[in-house]
Amino acid sequence: MKRLLLFLGAILFVSAFVAGDLFAYNYSHSTSFTRTQARAATISSVDSVYYNPVGLVKMENGLYIDLGNQMGAKRYMHKFLFGNYHDATPSWVMPNLGLAWKNDRGAIFLSVYVPAGGGTVNYVNKFGIGTLLLEPAAAAAPILPSKVKAKSFWIQSSVGGAFAFTDWLAVTAGVKFSMYNGEQAIGYVGLGTISKEVTTANGFSGFGGIMLTPVKEVSITALYSSKVIARGKNVDVKFHYSKIAEERLPDYVLVGLNVKPTDTIELQAQWQMNFAGQHDYANTRGERFAYLGLTNQTNFAYADLINPTLGGNSENYKYRHDHKIGLGAEFTLHKMFLASLGVSYGTQEKYPRAQSPFDPNLRNIGVGLGFKIMPSEKFSIELGGAKYTYFTDHMGFGLIKLNKSVWSFGIGLTAKVM
Repeated sequence: MKRLLLFLGAILFVSAFVAGDLFAYNYSHSTSFTRTQARAATISSVDSVYYNPVGLVKMENGLYIDLGNQMGAKRYMHKFLFGNYHDATPSWVMPNLGLAWKNDRGAIFLSVYVPAGGGTVNYVNKFGIGTLLLEPAAAAAPILPSKVKAKSFWIQSSVGGAFAFTDWLAVTAGVKFSMYNGEQAIGYVGLGTISKEVTTANGFSGFGGIMLTPVKEVSITALYSSKVIARGKNVDVKFHYSKIAEERLPDYVLVGLNVKPTDTIELQAQWQMNFAGQHDYANTRGERFAYLGLTNQTNFAYADLINPTLGGNSENYKYRHDHKIGLGAEFTLHKMFLASLGVSYGTQEKYPRAQSPFDPNLRNIGVGLGFKIMPSEKFSIELGGAKYTYFTDHMGFGLIKLNKSVWSFGIGLTAKVM
C-alpha cells in the first residue's frame, strides 16, 4: 500500500511540470466537478476532500482513495490593433489525488490538485506580435518579436481533519501548501529567444468550515480558505539574473447546498467568491508615463504588463471580487450507473484593460455532463466533459479583442481500500 501511494504521488508531481495556464483560476479540481459544475456540499463521495472535507463525516468508516486526471482543449482568439493571434495548445495533464480515512465521528484527509493554471500558450506571428509592445523586453528590441511561449501552474496539497459533534453539526480545518511555477519566453521565429524568465515560489495557507444538517435530506456547508502568498525567485535565464518574487492566490468563501429529494436524485448548488481586490476597483489613481506623458500609467496598462503588482503589500486596483455559481444534479439510473449534469456561471475579476492575452480571465458559462459506473460497492469509475463559453472582451472600437473557449474532459477512479 505504501509503495502504491508513493508511486501515485510521484506521477502527480512529475506530471504537473508539463502543465501551464488553461484557467486563470481552476474550480474543477476533479472529474466530479467537470460533470456536475457544483461540489461544494458533496457528502456521498471521497472527492469531497477537494471541496467539502467536512462532508467526509457522512461516509461509512474506511480508507478511501480518489485518483483522476483532466485534459483541456482551449482556443484563445486575440486581436491587437491590426494583428490577430490564435492559440490552441492542448493541456493533457491536470491530476488530482485524494485520500481519506473515516472512523466513527471523525475523518482525516490528504489531497493534491491544481487550483490554477493547467496549460501552455504559444503565440507565433512572423510579422510580429503587437501585444508585446507593452512588454519591457520586447519594447527594447529593434524588431518586434514574433513568438512568445508562456506557461504557469499551481499545485496545491492540503491536509486536515473533520469531526461531527452531532448528527446536525460538523466542522473541518486544515493546512494547505502551494507551489507555483511559471515561465515566459519571447523571441523570433527561427532565431531563438531574446528573453526567458522562470519563476518559482511556494507558501502556506489554511482553511476551516462547518456543515449543518437540519434534516437527513439537506446539508448546508460553508468554508473559508485564507490567501496564498507564495514567495520565491524570478530568474532571467538569458542574463543570469535573479530577484525575489511573490505570487498570490486570493482567499475565498465557498458555500454549498445538498438536497436529496429521493434516494435516486441528488441536487447541489454552490457559490464561491474570491477576494481579489474589490476595495480599489476602477480607481484611476496611479503613476504617469514619465517618458511619454500620455496618460495615467495604471489606467493604460493593457495586458497588465507595464505596472504589475505582484509583491509586497500592494494590491492591483484593476481586480474585483470573482464569483462562481453552479447548479448540478445526479441521477441514479441503476445501482451500478449514475448520470449527472450541471451548469455554472463565472464573473471576471479584471478590469478589461488589464486582461492578459496569454490567459484572458473573462465571464463564462459552463455546461457539464458525465456519468459514474460502480461495478462494486468499493470501486467506481467516472467520466465527464464540460464546455466553457467565454464572453468577448473588446475595447478601442473593436481594435482590441479577447476571446476564449475551453473544452474539459476528465476521468476518475475511486476505491474503498479497507
